[in-house]
Amino acid sequence: METKNAISMTLKQHNLKFIEKVAKQEKKSKSEIVDSIVNTYRKYKLKKDIIAGFKSQTKEDVMDAMSDFDDYLDVIVRKKFYKLSFFRVK
Repeated sequence: METKNAISMTLKQHNLKFIEKVAKQEKKSKSEIVDSIVNTYRKYKLKKDIIAGFKSQTKEDVMDAMSDFDDYLDVIVRKKFYKLSFFRVK
């Protein structure tokens, strides 16, 4: 529902003139500009929700999340190292 509100706010008359101006400057269609605006709004909303979630965490939650993230990074580094070493052997 919030995305619908963002789109309706974006398409108000004074914003429509701005969208047309930006579309001409960037040589894009108006729908591409609106999509960009909506995507930016979604990212903003997601970031806001994530920050609110972090504020409500306890120290134990943070430690668990950091541990999981460290494990995730370890897997990524090992995968990349394996791929790199595989290509060097040839």
